[in-house]
Amino acid sequence: MGALALGCSSRKLAQDADVRPAFISAVNVLADGNMVPVPGGLLIRDKDKHVIGAIGVSGDLSDTDERCALIGIAAANLFSDELAA
Repeated sequence: MGALALGCSSRKLAQDADVRPAFISAVNVLADGNMVPVPGGLLIRDKDKHVIGAIGVSGDLSDTDERCALIGIAAANLFSDELAA
């Protein structure tokens, strides 16, 4: 997952794709085309803000996917870098 590999949400990766398309394209080549720079992928952090994993949700609009991921993270009493939408 791109979020975990690059240490930021896929929303941030989407923003980076607008600013640095060549970099994101190169990363996607290294990931064998498995990185999708759109909202829906989030880092999962514990109460001490340590990254303990990531989640990726897909199937609806990207903002909705991200909201679903945030709801799941919150339901597990964990945290993400993104604000609840």
